[in-house]
Amino acid sequence: MPADFDKDLLGRADALLKRTAPARPESDSGAFPVLTDFVEDKAANDELAHEVFKRVMLQVEGRLAHDLEARLAQHLAPQIHAAVISALGDLRQELANAIAEAVTEAIAARNRQKK
Repeated sequence: MPADFDKDLLGRADALLKRTAPARPESDSGAFPVLTDFVEDKAANDELAHEVFKRVMLQVEGRLAHDLEARLAQHLAPQIHAAVISALGDLRQELANAIAEAVTEAIAARNRQKK
């Protein structure tokens, strides 16, 4: 019967502690928190929330940046290609016009020198 005696002794000690310790309204265990009591630490909670937010945002931003870059490349590549081809076409025409004007001016200048 030593187990019953130990259980009774622990029960009496627990009862004595509950009677003599000032009780906290949020705790069943008196002045000292136990594993079943919640201990509020606002600064630690805020710091933890900030750290979790920061890590989540870094991960999300990394994934979104990669996806956004891939989608932009997929959607904009044909448009950029078309714009470059159009610009080259315009430049070729302008270059052809400039060469034609330069040749015409050179021939005119040569004809003027011969006279």
